[in-house]
Amino acid sequence: MRVVAIANQKGGCGKTTTSINFSACLSFLQKSVLVVDLDPQGHSTCGLGVKTQKGTPTLYELLSPLYPNAPLISQVVRTVRPDFDILPCDFTMNALEEEFGFLPNFHNRLRDLLSRVVREHRDYDFAVLDCPPNLGGLTWNALNAADEIMIPVEPSFFSLHGLGKISETLQTVDRNRQVPLGVHALLTLFNSEMSFSQEVYDEVKAHFRGHLFTTIIHDHIALKEAAASGHSIVEYAPQSPAFQDYLNLVVEFLERDWNRKLPEKELGWSQVLKDHFGPRRVSDGILFQFLSKTASSVEIAGDFNHWVAEPLVRRNQDGLWQRVIPVELKTFCYKFIVDGEWQVDPNQPVHKENAYGGVDSYMELV
Repeated sequence: MRVVAIANQKGGCGKTTTSINFSACLSFLQKSVLVVDLDPQGHSTCGLGVKTQKGTPTLYELLSPLYPNAPLISQVVRTVRPDFDILPCDFTMNALEEEFGFLPNFHNRLRDLLSRVVREHRDYDFAVLDCPPNLGGLTWNALNAADEIMIPVEPSFFSLHGLGKISETLQTVDRNRQVPLGVHALLTLFNSEMSFSQEVYDEVKAHFRGHLFTTIIHDHIALKEAAASGHSIVEYAPQSPAFQDYLNLVVEFLERDWNRKLPEKELGWSQVLKDHFGPRRVSDGILFQFLSKTASSVEIAGDFNHWVAEPLVRRNQDGLWQRVIPVELKTFCYKFIVDGEWQVDPNQPVHKENAYGGVDSYMELV
């Protein structure tokens, strides 16, 4: 299980919004995900529409030293949708900061709990930790339990002021770890029309260098509306620019690990490209992808949409175009239309002759 802490000691940076929607988009791409709500405000819990009733055990009972006979993991885990679960919390988490003060090695409490989750309940693909907006005992637990940290940074003077403190904290954490934390930085609540936003982007990029995601999360009203409705952006507005931002973030996040594990010199770039960017089944259909930095438009047409062209969305500056299309057919032909020119999918090696003497890309769902 890969453990990602979403953390920043500053509040109002989009930390919980990112925890919810990053997790939901991982689930959208068919990853099994466990959200761990460590913030005593319980915003991830209510933001995913989960209610904690009085007398029902929460994450507090699993972490508190006052409960030697802790509840079963299955008694606490709540399912948001298939393969997407949460360990919910409420205001009782506030007591843990004081309780941890009487425990030796209190900073390993969450790490031990996640091992128990894998051992007794389920080995998820990802655990996403929504941390409190401070550097107290709960956040230290998260940083010790995590494999990597994602730091949301919103464009403000106070965010820039806190960058040094974040770096100092990470250095302290790494001194007590065998393997250093992987670090990712993410710009959130971004308004491209404000010149100060660009200044912050340049400053954050200089500070984090290659650790800053290319993806930027813009300030969309749909994100606030989704949270108020108790849904992720995946469920609330799957056609919105906000969904596109978070889906793009997840794709870039997964690519970082993919590039690390599958370097070009070991596997050969062309084969890796085909394995990674070819059509893939996701929860709502088939994700089609096309790479072109120079194209101004990319569309797709095939048997599944009666050969009526539908546009793909450009996800980033590297020229990744994507679209998810519901497909009920078991076998189908399709082609991309790039700036008006029809062409086969370069990442799908199987072709089939068509009635016009040419070939189409061909896919068979198994």
